[in-house]
Amino acid sequence: MPKENLDMFNAYMRDREASFLLSPVKVVAKKLVPEARLSTFTLPELKEGASMDVPRWVAEILEEEGLVEKSEESIEAELYRAVQREKLQGSTQLSPIKGDFYLKLRRYLKMLRKKGVDDLHYQKVLAASNGLLTMRLVKMVTLAGYTSQPEPHSLLSPEELSLFREIKTLVQTWRDSVLGEE
Repeated sequence: MPKENLDMFNAYMRDREASFLLSPVKVVAKKLVPEARLSTFTLPELKEGASMDVPRWVAEILEEEGLVEKSEESIEAELYRAVQREKLQGSTQLSPIKGDFYLKLRRYLKMLRKKGVDDLHYQKVLAASNGLLTMRLVKMVTLAGYTSQPEPHSLLSPEELSLFREIKTLVQTWRDSVLGEE
């Protein structure tokens, strides 16, 4: 990937993560959450058991402090389910993946890494993540090599789709060069 494409991809990923952190997520108070006022956000007092939609960045802080629990499926459960689905598919068949899957996974790994890179749980989740990435990358490269295969955009996350298009362009450039059709 040329440097300018890599820079554009990194900027794209930063923008996606910023949007993701601003997106609302439902939280349930595990205990009394006191009112908090920030320059850009006001959190009203939340009694134990009460739920509320808050920006994801607020939910992460409150969850880290043990005050709330997010009301969404665990990313770990999603990860292991995605690994199993990918293993069950054929060598050129991708299973669908949610658009925010990698954003959630990245945030989760970052949180686990705080415990230390030698933490066994972190290592287990990281290994499963790398396994999933490898399986999906191999399938994307294979699909990108086909000349008449339609783009699998409905099966890919936005990050994967961007990568798939880069790989497909690179493969086509290489193919044209080898066949003298440049």
